[in-house]
Amino acid sequence: MALSQFPLARAFPSPNFDDRPGDFVPDAIVLHATTGPASPSLNWLANPSSYVSIHYLIDRDGTIYQMVDEFQRAWHAGPSNFRGRTSWNDFSIGIELVNLNNGLDPYDAPLLEACRQLCVYLVFKYRIQPNMIVTHAQISGAITGKTDPRGFPLEAFIMSVASQIPDEVRTAAWQALGVSYNPNAALQIKAKELGLGHPVTSELRVDVKGVRWVVQGYAGGIVATEEGNWGNIRKADWL
Repeated sequence: MALSQFPLARAFPSPNFDDRPGDFVPDAIVLHATTGPASPSLNWLANPSSYVSIHYLIDRDGTIYQMVDEFQRAWHAGPSNFRGRTSWNDFSIGIELVNLNNGLDPYDAPLLEACRQLCVYLVFKYRIQPNMIVTHAQISGAITGKTDPRGFPLEAFIMSVASQIPDEVRTAAWQALGVSYNPNAALQIKAKELGLGHPVTSELRVDVKGVRWVVQGYAGGIVATEEGNWGNIRKADWL
């Protein structure tokens, strides 16, 4: 059977899957870390004796491999309970990121960009709310002690995905994160215009003399504005 897949993905089929229950359609994305290089990880996930699998695996250079059809249930989540839902294999798409998961190994820019493109594709295709992009640690950590993908910039990543989707979906994503709606990820756009490089923090809310500011740190400085005043974002190394 041909894989239902992201057009840029390379097929690396795994036999480790079964049918999703009933008429379940994917409505969540679970991010994992391999803890090792791509090749042995792919081989293990394709080994019938491993009883584990994933829908997609993304190498450090941004190469995307698809192992299980999106409409099938991959065996990646394990025992899981998060936001009042259990059995996350039933309704999620699993993505492995090649990373040592030690909290020190960086998530390389090509990998992050490939993951962003894949998640934007899946969010559009299945109408997944961006706040339903979660980590293995979130859904299984309390049960099994899973920590992956350790060090992944989840909130900033969700915002980068949300910046690529229609306004009504983007607004819901920001509200789900508990922050005011920032159209088109305005701080990120301004930081790019100023040539400040990659983000080193997520967006933060701070009170300065009774005024709530939204700030985000980048390699080349900090961008900031009063919350809601998205047309007046500026570099603010003084914060």
